[in-house]
This record gives sequence, C-alpha cells and structure tokens, in this order.
Amino acid sequence: MLNRLRIVNKPEVSTFVKWCYQILVIFIATLMVFFAYASFFTPMGSLGIAALIGTTVLDAIMLLILRSLHKTRYILTERELHIETTKLIGGEKRIPLEEVQSVEKTLIPLGIKLFGASFHGGCYNIPGLGRTFLTMTNFKDGLLIKTQNRSYIITPKDPLSFKDAIETKIYT
Repeated sequence: MLNRLRIVNKPEVSTFVKWCYQILVIFIATLMVFFAYASFFTPMGSLGIAALIGTTVLDAIMLLILRSLHKTRYILTERELHIETTKLIGGEKRIPLEEVQSVEKTLIPLGIKLFGASFHGGCYNIPGLGRTFLTMTNFKDGLLIKTQNRSYIITPKDPLSFKDAIETKIYT
C-alpha cells in the first residue's frame, strides 16, 4: 500500500556530467599540491598558504557537488512532488499537486544562473519562463513543471512515465 502512495525516482546521472566534476576535482587537487609545495619550499610563504586554503575549500565544494548528483531524488506522494537536493544547489522543494498547472517533456534549456553553487541545479532565469528552479543530473530530456507561482525543471530517469505518474495523481 505504501508503494502506491509514494513514488521515488532516483535520476540517472550522466557519465559526461560526472566526469566533468571528477576532472575538476582532480585539477583542483593538483593545484593544491602545487600551492602546498610553493608555500613550504619557495619564498611564496603566506600567499601560498592562502592559495592552498582556497583550493582546499574549492575542492571540498566540488566533492560536495559530486555527492549531491547522487543524492538527488524526486518523491511523488498523494499531495505533493518533493524535489530532494542538497542545500548547496538550492535545497529541497515541495510542490503541492493542487498548484501544478502543467507537466511537459522538455529539453534542458540554457539560462542565466541566479542562485546555487553548481551547474547541477539552482535558480535560473530561463527566457520565456522567468525564474525557474532547475535540477539537472543529465542532458537528456527533462520535465517542465509549471505552477501558479513558479516553474521547475527536473530530469527523472524516465521522464514520460514520471510525467504520467504526476498527471495520474493530479487528475484522480
């Protein structure tokens, strides 16, 4: 009975997206080694230590973003769609199903980043839509969910079946 009331969709993480973040982590780690060497074995001193601390923080953020890709989930209950993301990209969003005006399959659009620490998600200004919360784990088709107040773009593993599940909950 519980499975009928709650549908959990863990999106597929694109290999390309995953590799981009992993390459960034390795690149930043390489910079950390360089700055560690520069701060202890060259006259760079405190400037090198500051750069080492900065790259360490940046690398930690990249690792958290990489982790957030795998933590993203979309949970559909009888009353709401819950977009579960880490706080790093905008936090959790709860969309009451009674506020949903439409659910459409869409391509992942380009937009101007407004808030969030990664390209994986956050608030974007999308031409024609305005302010939109986007959660993207791959570059395949996603779902555009329009509500009375806001738009959301998500990338569930199987967009069409998830769209059908949302519409079934809305219209029954």
